[in-house]
Parts: sequence; structure tokens; C-alpha cells
Amino acid sequence: MRIPREDLDNTMPIRVSNIENGQTVHQRLLLVNGRTSKSNQFERCMTVSSSDYPTTFWPCVDTHFKVLVHLVPGRNTVTLALEDDPSSATQLIVNYIPLLQNPPLHLCIFIARDSPCKFDVPPEKRGQDTLDVAVEKMRVAGYMWQAFCAEQMQRNGLGWRTFRLDEAWLPDTLSFQDGKRQRHTAQVHIVRSKYSVAEIRDPRRAQQNPNRNDNVPSLHAMFMEDIQRHSLFKHPCIVAGLILDTHWDGKLVLGHAALGGGSGEHSLGIFGSHSLHSWPRNLEEIPLCMMDNTPTDTRYVANDANESGEWWRALNIGMGAMLHEAGHALWLTHTPHGIMSRGYNNWNRTFMAKEPPGGFAIDPSNEGGSKWHRLDIARLRYNPAFRLPSDRPQGPESDDGSAPLIMPLNQHTLHVSAPKCGLAVIELNVNDRYRTHLEFLDTPSCELSLNVHHLKQQAGCSGNERLTMQAVAANLRSSDCIDIDQFMREHVVHFPAEFPSVPVLKSDGYGHGGLGASLKSSVLFPPHQRKRGRITCIRVHHGSFLDGLVFRWDDGTEDVLGKRGGGSTDFPLYPDEMVVGFNIRSGAWVDGIQLLTSKGRTSPWFGGRGGSLYFVQPPVGYRLAGMYSTAGQWMDSIGIYYVHQ
Repeated sequence: MRIPREDLDNTMPIRVSNIENGQTVHQRLLLVNGRTSKSNQFERCMTVSSSDYPTTFWPCVDTHFKVLVHLVPGRNTVTLALEDDPSSATQLIVNYIPLLQNPPLHLCIFIARDSPCKFDVPPEKRGQDTLDVAVEKMRVAGYMWQAFCAEQMQRNGLGWRTFRLDEAWLPDTLSFQDGKRQRHTAQVHIVRSKYSVAEIRDPRRAQQNPNRNDNVPSLHAMFMEDIQRHSLFKHPCIVAGLILDTHWDGKLVLGHAALGGGSGEHSLGIFGSHSLHSWPRNLEEIPLCMMDNTPTDTRYVANDANESGEWWRALNIGMGAMLHEAGHALWLTHTPHGIMSRGYNNWNRTFMAKEPPGGFAIDPSNEGGSKWHRLDIARLRYNPAFRLPSDRPQGPESDDGSAPLIMPLNQHTLHVSAPKCGLAVIELNVNDRYRTHLEFLDTPSCELSLNVHHLKQQAGCSGNERLTMQAVAANLRSSDCIDIDQFMREHVVHFPAEFPSVPVLKSDGYGHGGLGASLKSSVLFPPHQRKRGRITCIRVHHGSFLDGLVFRWDDGTEDVLGKRGGGSTDFPLYPDEMVVGFNIRSGAWVDGIQLLTSKGRTSPWFGGRGGSLYFVQPPVGYRLAGMYSTAGQWMDSIGIYYVHQ
């Protein structure tokens, strides 16, 4: 299939399509695509050269080309030319400014404590199975991921955003022609696990084993433990980790898991090395590897998911699927298409203008699933690893680390807020499948009022289908509303004695009832409760966690929310002062609380500082009407009631 060329400008021998002369980028490898002038030759060779780096060669097919351009910090003059036509030489000026202020992606290789430091290779590649080779391949993968992200963000109108890699002054292997010259290049950390080869290859842990045992610690949990105890990773970090000791035993891929996610301050995406034999070791090998249709011989290496029957396909599913797991470590979720689905089977199309067996050109509009879904783009926009210098400053005053709040305003309307940092994305899913999303990519919205009927229309949700919403703040914290209809039923309640004329609205409970939630309690603040007067003091019972709150009234009576236990601290209120909201930290239980008053006062912090932070206050135009909680040994959930003023 030949792609129409009616828009081709014959006066320009080489035309770059995706970057303008003089632009500034922030990644070491720049993915450039474009067109050449018409030729009688269907396939030609494009050369890329600069004064400070060896020349590389890339296929140009039916006038379409894609090349990776190596950049050094500062101004770069790059020459693109057709190998058979020196007169076609075209210069491209690109400025490369590494963003060292952004958090990096760390590349790691996990090896067992007794690892032989070898990985599976076919007979044709015997001797190319060493740890040094794995490091070279992992370095190339990291830079290809980086280039892909930058081009995708630019393609979606958000500039040349991408993560930076953890780099150091090292012998570089990105070009085999460079003689391992010292350059600022990606570090690939070798992390020796506390676990043995036998433990890593335990069939019960093999992700593709239909009889795996999910009750034993997973490979992800094991390597997360290795990361957390490692001296290099004492601070918050994002890690892409390759499992070197993965092994195909002829029936099962042992020591492999495709998993990604976070645990506290560490995020980790892992993948096995069973397809590593097919990955390129340097820039020069990228076209060769991506066109290598050697059949996969399952006597020696795995055919992953039965989708790796040729080496170029093994490269796609290996390097591309590992990016998928790194995506999870970057807080991306599954999407209906793209890399965060199974679009990585088209990974080669991002970098090559052809694929085996050839015969047609692959231009940027024909790259299949090798892309970020627009939802991924929206989530990555606010990831601190993807920040640009032109983005608005992010100081502590703009982000207290709190998650968004989802609260009802009435039986038909939801209020979603993130007061400090703003909302980035509202994702809508129907029956657990993505349908659409709202995005706020220029200026995060601090609060939204969303009509449930309109949300259902936008998501195409009808009948008995279940509509789910996830609100993502610009600090990447998120909150879920699992079933909006059920949420509205459960969060609009009635107390006819205390509030006879208005429905009472109820927030979520913060804390997951992890101590059994056996003791339920509530306290109401009805407007007509004059005989008790006002609340004069709140006694907070706390130790390492929150036990309970005791509300003291003018008439000497008390209401208890939760339990009396641990130590206690009194927080007196002024005569014309009332509590209007709370800062709450919770996870499995309620870790701690801070009281906010109508006079702008903030109490000391009571309890612990673990768990997630929530800023809980009625929406504007509503007032606090009470509180509810559950408790086990101490308080394990807490929420508020509120009414329209």
C-alpha cells in the first residue's frame, strides 16, 4: 500500500514534519519524522550526523522517514541526508536543555543473591547473555522510552515533555562506533536481591502460570522490598526494573511478572528478561532488530503470550510492555487502546518507516497502538517528572498533598474539589471500562459541580449500567466514586427530628474500617438545639492514632464520637466560634485529625501523620451539620454531615 504523496513539496529534498528549526527539547534522543522529495526508488537510506556523534543510518520508505537524532546539551546542528544523494543534505538546529530539577526515572536490573548473571538467548546469540550486555540494552530502552514520551506529548500539543533518566559521567554504550567514550549517560543500577534464584523462579510466582499462588509474596513485592532497603533509593523515586533471572523452562516463563505501581514513596514497574535477546544494544542496532524476522525457537527462548513468534515481535512485546509497566509506576491506568492497553505490539512503528515483511510505508498516522491514549497525556501533564520550565510554580502553598473530595450537593449533583492544587482529570468509566474524561490541562479547576444526568450522557451510560468516576488532582492524588447512583442514594440521608425540612448530605467516610468498624457513632448539630447552647470545647482522644472526639456543650452535656482512649487534649472554642472543617489523615483507620474553625484558627495536629491527607469541609453555601464514625481498637473511619444554609 503506497501512501498518497500529493502534498509533497518537490522543492525541498528533505522536509522535517514534527519539529521546527531552533526549537528546544529536553531529551537526549529526538525522534524526527518527515518526507523526502519524490524518487523512483521505493526504499532509500537516510543518514543522521552531527559534529559530536557517529553517523547513524535509517530506512526511508516511499518518501517517509523516521530517525533518532542524538543530542548533546546546548545547541546542536544535525545533518539529515539521503545516502545516495549528498545534495539532499538538510541541516536541523535543535537546542537540548536537560531538566535536572525534575525527578528522574531510575533504570535497574534486579539479580538474585546467587544469580549467574546470565539471561536467556537463542544459539545464534550465545555469548551475548551477560550482565554487561543487559546493561547496554536497558540503556537503549530507557532512551527510546524517553524519546517516545517526548514526541507523543508534543504531538498532543503539550510541548516536548518527557521524563529525564538518572544519568552520570560514564563510559557510554549508546553507539558502538563511539568506543565507550565518557559521556553523561543513563545509569543502569544493579540491585542484588535478598532473594535467591530458586525463590525468584518459584512457579507459584510466575505470572503466566495458571496455577500460580497469589498468597505468596509477588515478584513486585519482593523487588519493591529490595528497592526500599537499597541505599540509592532512600528518597522518593520512580524505578523501571528488569528481572535478569527470568528463565523459559520450555513450558513456563519463570521469574517474570509484568507489574507496576507504587508503595509509599517508591514507584516500581518490573518486567522479565525473557525477550531481552531481541533488544538492540545501541542506536545502530535499532533498525536491524526492528526488522529481524528470525523465528522464535521455543526450545531456547519464550514466545511471550504467543505474540513473539519472530524476534522483532519479541522486541515489541518486551520493550513496549515494560514501558506499559513503567507507565503504571508513573501513575497511569489501563486505557482502551494505546501503550496502556496492548498497543505495545506496534512499538516498532514509532521508530521505523517499515516493518517486516515490508511493502508499505508507516507514517505517523499509521502507528497503530504505539501511542499514549489522550487520558495518559492528561495524567502525564501534571506528573512532576514531566514538568517544563514554563509551567506555573509548584510551591508547598499550592499542594498540601491532599486528595480530591467528591461530595453530593443534592440528589442530582456532585461537588468535586481540590482546593490547593486543583483538578487535572475527571475519568468516567461504565461497568469498569473507560468511556470518556474531562481534562483541565492549562489551568487546574479547584472545584466543579457535576450534574449526574449530564455525566451519564457524556459517558453513554444507560439503563442498569454502572457509572464510576475517578477525580485526579494536579498533585496526582485521586479519589474514586465507585458507583455514582449508589453513592447518591447512600449520601443523601434524612434526620426528620433534627432536620425536619431539609435532606442531610453525607461525605465519604475517611478510613477504611480496618479495625472491624464495630462501634458506630454520630453527633448532630441541629440548628434548633438551643437548650444545650453551643459547643464550648472539643476534647480529642489520641495517641499514635485518633481514638475519638468529645463535644462539650454549654449545659455541661457531652457527645462522644468514637472512643475515649489514649491521651486527650482540649481544644476550646470562643463564644462566637464553631468548627467548620477538618484535615484528616487516614488509610485502613484514622491516623490523625486537625480542626478548622470559623475564625480561621487551626488546631494542633492530633494523632499520627500516616495515611492519605483529606481536607474535609462542606462546600460553599453549606454548613456542618454533624459527624459520624466507626471504631475498633481506635477510630477506623470518620465523615461529616452537612446541609444547605
